[in-house]
Amino acid sequence: MYNVWKNGVDLPETSELKKVDAKRITIKPFEPEKDGYIFLHGVALAKFKDRMYCAWAHNKVRENSGNEEVNYAVSDDNGKTWSTCINGNMNPESGTAVSHGAFLVFDEKLYFFAPQFRGQLGAEMMKMSVYVFDEANEKFRYIDVATDERFWPTCEPTLLENGNYIMPGMYVASDYWSADNTAAVAISHGSDILHWDMVKLKRAEDVRVWGECTITVDGSHCKMYCREQSPKLKALYSESFDYGKTWSELDLSNLPMIDSKPYAGTLSTGRNYLICSCAKDIKARDPLTIALTEKGEDKFSKIFIIDSGRTLSYPYAIESDGKLYVAYSSSTEGYNRNSAELAVIDIEMLK
Repeated sequence: MYNVWKNGVDLPETSELKKVDAKRITIKPFEPEKDGYIFLHGVALAKFKDRMYCAWAHNKVRENSGNEEVNYAVSDDNGKTWSTCINGNMNPESGTAVSHGAFLVFDEKLYFFAPQFRGQLGAEMMKMSVYVFDEANEKFRYIDVATDERFWPTCEPTLLENGNYIMPGMYVASDYWSADNTAAVAISHGSDILHWDMVKLKRAEDVRVWGECTITVDGSHCKMYCREQSPKLKALYSESFDYGKTWSELDLSNLPMIDSKPYAGTLSTGRNYLICSCAKDIKARDPLTIALTEKGEDKFSKIFIIDSGRTLSYPYAIESDGKLYVAYSSSTEGYNRNSAELAVIDIEMLK
């Protein structure tokens, strides 16, 4: 078992956690009576040329079916207010679904990486496609398939010191519910962000992996936190010391975490964070929390609540102008009948 929670520090229970002061804004409400969408999930955030973008998977039929599409909204006031839902028009052809993915600002352009597939739950033709935002026409334009290795991106790419980008995600086997699913990363061919190679992680024996993962990067050292899929409810962990080319065996850690997609990063203050639902007694996707390391340390030692009181999951975050913007799914209506929400946290509040 890996130690990712600091030895000697007691893990708090949910009742002991403090709620961080944050501004909470609804980006896209759940309103099927108006727009017909009964599934919303997998929000992603980006700031590009003073405008904020939020994209998500949308479906009027059922989750991860052939009707899936990516829609988005924009904000011109740092997330305070948002446009109405904009159709992403990302499906390359009729009958090919596109689902939630990750942004990348590169070479003064905004890119979006997303899985495309046919069939229910990605059973057929799973690939990762890449899009670029056409500023003149204000719409996303499909470019090509970035990798056909059945990779589903879950967090934005990070530039490595060796010149490659690394993007965490999930290897989806031919059967979406297969025990062969595992965590994976995609590594770019240097600055060529249109072509990526996938690296699959090996799992420890008897470990159940859903695959959705996130990473932090410090030089050549990459740390992965991954969703586990069993009643154990522990964060899975692995690490690489060669820029993500090889990884240690993916195994249980000592940090309790609900089975949902996590999101990790490093603040400008030097502290690492992990957004998920974690606490000593965590049993549900509530509350949504942020675990933090101290500056200069590599183990988490504090946890705060970002939001609570309903089903909260699949976070995504960016830091800008001294604030951490955390987008996530939120539901009181049942399984993945979500709205897209945003919490804006002053970095000073996390010290």
